[in-house]
Amino acid sequence: MYKLYYSPGACSLVVHCVLEELGVPFETQRVSTKDGEHKTAEYRKLNAKGKVPVLMTPDGPLTECAALVEYLLDKHGDGTLLAKAGTWERGQTLERIATLATEIHPLYNRFFHEDDFSDDATVRAAVKERGTQKLLDWYRGEDAALTGPYWSGEKPTVADHYFMVMARWGRWLDPKVTLMKNIEPFMKRMGERPAIARAMAREGVTPFA
Repeated sequence: MYKLYYSPGACSLVVHCVLEELGVPFETQRVSTKDGEHKTAEYRKLNAKGKVPVLMTPDGPLTECAALVEYLLDKHGDGTLLAKAGTWERGQTLERIATLATEIHPLYNRFFHEDDFSDDATVRAAVKERGTQKLLDWYRGEDAALTGPYWSGEKPTVADHYFMVMARWGRWLDPKVTLMKNIEPFMKRMGERPAIARAMAREGVTPFA
């Protein structure tokens, strides 16, 4: 039995969706980042970084979305959402995940948490503005390239789950990423997957809100 510590709509949603896709037994524990529950001493015993997600496994806790989805899909997957190790297809999926985790997610930190970068209000505003512009530039490129049904191509991979969550955060940008020409139907398509619908319903979120 797994136990997922999540915050509604956070990157932990990627892991939540994958657990539902796999159909493995799991339970969830909501962590309110708004109320600072992720910073408490009790929670830091699970994750010293004070972040979600944490996945309790039979062998102990694991953190970081990229690691968690690979762990779960290697253990329980059939090669659909994440191809077999050593294949070109797996490399492509992990490349996409790495881009989201190491390039796009940090840009959102500049948009949502500009206070972390400076005590100077002018600097903070510049950090947020630059982060916003780089995010929009990237999403415009991805929207133009998203000519198939999924970000990964004709069939979805776990990278599409990750992209969906990141794009959902883009609803706070102007223009809204979720309403871009090709990303909007992609978001609808992903939200219609039964596993994703179940995970979102449990968290009280939708692909667009």
